[in-house]
Amino acid sequence: MDTQEITTLKVKEGSTSNYFEALLNCFGGEVLGNSYSINQGRLKIRMTAYPIIPGFEIATTFAQHKNAVFIERESDNNPDQIYINVIKEGTFTRDYNNQETLAEAGSTKGVFIYNGLFTMNIKHPPNTTLETVNYTLTKEALLKFLPEAEGIYDSLFGNQDPVAYHTKLPLELDALVEDIFHFKKRDFGKTPLVVARSLELFTLLMKNVKKLVDKDELNGLHVDDYRRLLKIKDQLLSSFEQRIVVEDLASEFGISVSKLKRDFKALFDTSVYQFYTHAKMDEAYRRLQTGNFSVMEVGYDLGYQNLSKFSQMFKKVKGINPKDVLPV
Repeated sequence: MDTQEITTLKVKEGSTSNYFEALLNCFGGEVLGNSYSINQGRLKIRMTAYPIIPGFEIATTFAQHKNAVFIERESDNNPDQIYINVIKEGTFTRDYNNQETLAEAGSTKGVFIYNGLFTMNIKHPPNTTLETVNYTLTKEALLKFLPEAEGIYDSLFGNQDPVAYHTKLPLELDALVEDIFHFKKRDFGKTPLVVARSLELFTLLMKNVKKLVDKDELNGLHVDDYRRLLKIKDQLLSSFEQRIVVEDLASEFGISVSKLKRDFKALFDTSVYQFYTHAKMDEAYRRLQTGNFSVMEVGYDLGYQNLSKFSQMFKKVKGINPKDVLPV
């Protein structure tokens, strides 16, 4: 993507008012009460904050823009600050150390939970719609509002390390998210209706998180885990001619095989082998499409000693035979 098409928005994590200020500085628009809005052609942004109790705030966001928007976020460095992002519609990438991972509504990364020590930049693609529900709260506010969540907090953030969690929004909660944005269009009573649904969503989401924690099915990623995984990803993408052995990767990066598999799945939503195989077939497709390489050359260059095995894997992943990709 042409960097000239990217608008950079700098914001410090914390209150939604920080985002209002950053949006005003970047785009203009206006702030009325607890809402920011701008509607200029292909640029449409609406963000509304709903204060619940001191230290607990809910915000809804609707955004459409012609250019990609890169949100450069500064950490608030508060381990007791909790952020929960729920994606209703749209996709964006989370950028960490110039490496990107995809977040998408309905995916295993549709809900993102992290603390104030964990900072990750965001890139919104151009010409798309993004709708999110966001919760910002302190540990004190969480335990005052939902004292039953003390065990959840201790499990997720008790060590006060920079850590983040990805999970999927349960299907049964989709209707609540739909209601939130439906009620925002009401002329009468929209604020209490949006707040009521948002709090119900928050409570049931916390209940689901507790269930995942109890089953040891919610894997948190420390900043060091991200750094390690992104290095592993780079190594995989630069080693297409080699045979990948997970045990060797784990040994090289100083972690157990089970942790490597669990963390890799948490961040990339796929296994190491699936990621590597699909990336290798993507590279094969790119090379074949240029017309500069034969099927035999591509297969051998990518480490296949048996061309029929290469063709079988290519068709399994891409749905067509490799020879059909070659320009006529």
